Amino acid sequence: MRKYILAFAVVASASLGAPGVAAPAAAQEPSDTLEAEVEELRQRLEDLELLVAQQAALLEGRLTGEMHAEERRGAVPDQRQRTVSGIYGRPFVWQGGGAAVGGYVDLELEAALETDELTFDQHRLIPFIFAEITDRIHFGTELEFEHGADEIKVEFAALDVSFADWINLRGGILLSPLGKFNLVHDSPVNDLTERPLVNRQIIPTTLSEAGVGFFGTIYPSESAVVTYEAYVVNGFDADLLAGDGEARLRSGRGSVETDNNAEKSVVGRIGYSPVLGVEVGASAHHGVYAPDDADEQAALGLAGDETLTIAAADAIFTRGPVELLGEAAWATLDAPAGTADAQFGYYAQANLHFGQGAIGMFPSSVFTAVGRWGEIDLDSDLDDARQRRLTLGLNWRPVEETAFKVDLLTDWFQDAAGEFGDAEQKIFFSLASYF
Repeated sequence: MRKYILAFAVVASASLGAPGVAAPAAAQEPSDTLEAEVEELRQRLEDLELLVAQQAALLEGRLTGEMHAEERRGAVPDQRQRTVSGIYGRPFVWQGGGAAVGGYVDLELEAALETDELTFDQHRLIPFIFAEITDRIHFGTELEFEHGADEIKVEFAALDVSFADWINLRGGILLSPLGKFNLVHDSPVNDLTERPLVNRQIIPTTLSEAGVGFFGTIYPSESAVVTYEAYVVNGFDADLLAGDGEARLRSGRGSVETDNNAEKSVVGRIGYSPVLGVEVGASAHHGVYAPDDADEQAALGLAGDETLTIAAADAIFTRGPVELLGEAAWATLDAPAGTADAQFGYYAQANLHFGQGAIGMFPSSVFTAVGRWGEIDLDSDLDDARQRRLTLGLNWRPVEETAFKVDLLTDWFQDAAGEFGDAEQKIFFSLASYF
């Protein structure tokens, strides 16, 4: 590119005359040939600038796959907003040959104040790979190594075929669009260490399921954006029946292998953003969870056609340094006699960003103060069936992709008499970063 700039400068100097220097008379009136050469060089510069801009955008993951409208319009200024837009929005540090690799890592120090327990946990190491097979065919996968590789699984592995903004085909192991948090649960994105109660017990995050379906983005007006995802998946299984009157949905999370019955479940979410910084969403999951095997049905007290339905609503509001977000979920299931058949949970959170660039060597750094209130009701007379949690946190991001967090977490549990006992507290120190 430099040689073209130099050539352009030489030609321009010869044709226009450098300041204070008298140009030869022949150069006062450039020939048609010289004008053509200047125009050609100018066009080459424009082409190179466009190529550089496209490559820079590709490195940031902006030109591949599913992206929010603000990304396409260049209106999203920070990396966290880009990341929450979809599975292709993550930052990458290397790209070549049509593939991009990256990931994120976190480390937690947990201190239980009542028991004086203190422990480090290398909770997650998540590498991911994305490939642009063609302009319209993309593949993405994310591997999950938890607790120092004590647990390893494929979080998602999806092949996408793009027909238009409003309709794209997706198949594979899917990150289920049940609630917003399940889609944006990466540790570096979130401002607190622990995930909300409702997203651990009722949604439950991380929910991955094998299936196929469609997703897309629609622009009903200049500022409004509608996104949707809709899939047919294997669904939950009967492991959610924990016995003793309990139904633990987390234990029956979707199958990525063989379904336990011939019926299929459906899951989908629709999101509406009237203006930048505001989004509301609604989602649902419905299907049979009972096994086909008659002996297994009898052992669990099931008839074979029992269904589970989970509905969720979410909202995000951002104005300047203030961000408000929340999510609620309801679950109902056909359950054997004596088992709780309804559950509910929610959280509400407020973030305040401040002190941007306060630490001089990190000009883009920012602090965030966080408060979150959450509650779950597992609809059972057993201990711990209801739980409330208040989390207060402060984090510092030297850059948007990296966060250092400290949180004070206070839990209240309902006892068998229906009363909430004394508070139990923990302190978390954690760090999380994309790489």
